[in-house]
Amino acid sequence: MKTQVNIWIILVGILIGAISYWRIPYAEMHLLGINMWLFVGSGTLIGSLLSSLLFNQKPWIVGLLITFGVILSIIIRIVYDVTFWDSTSHNFAPFEVIIGGLQSLPMGFVGAYLSKFIQTVKK
Repeated sequence: MKTQVNIWIILVGILIGAISYWRIPYAEMHLLGINMWLFVGSGTLIGSLLSSLLFNQKPWIVGLLITFGVILSIIIRIVYDVTFWDSTSHNFAPFEVIIGGLQSLPMGFVGAYLSKFIQTVKK
């Protein structure tokens, strides 16, 4: 049961990364006039908050799994672009992955621990 919950949490992270990262052309940084990293940060915060409340996992596990899902979606986008479009388009691919992880990891922890705080206040 725990592995199924972990897979669902990772899928939430992949969905967050896909919504915020896949829909934007590589050369642009804005989606509907909003910076894509704001989408990643707020999506990670909301996704980890809801995942932690829904699945009742430890907050640090939820934060790490959501971040792993976001990073995985960034890697999938890089592989797709390099394989099917332009092999020179992601020259700084490791930095994209690192920046995505550094941006989503704190927000994942904030959302997960915020849900723990909500659960303790609710009791």
